Amino acid sequence: MKRMSAGRLSGAMLGWAAVLAVMASANASSIAERAVPFQACLEGRFETWVNGRAELVVNEDPKAGDVDDAAVAAWTLETMGACRAQAGGGDKDAEARFTKRVAQWRQHIYDRAQSIRELARPD
Repeated sequence: MKRMSAGRLSGAMLGWAAVLAVMASANASSIAERAVPFQACLEGRFETWVNGRAELVVNEDPKAGDVDDAAVAAWTLETMGACRAQAGGGDKDAEARFTKRVAQWRQHIYDRAQSIRELARPD
């Protein structure tokens, strides 16, 4: 059996490290490419949902009270699934940020309703 010199061994290891780094970079790039459209989808749907709910509040529509934590949780799961399908995959970090943001849904709706009221208030 032929022994590999230390220089050759370190060169081979360095070569493998470079190959692995390129593969990891390509994989990270692929994840990032999916993450941006996925996150944009989540944010867009959340903004639309909050605007719709705030509009109900401002207009004092009885449907404004037809939402609770369970309904929002179901909407969140449905939205993440739809955005995964649309973006061709998801991103765990974006999902975590999204669910954390959605968990404050009452505050988001209240803040948006206040903004709408302020815009509609005559000077």
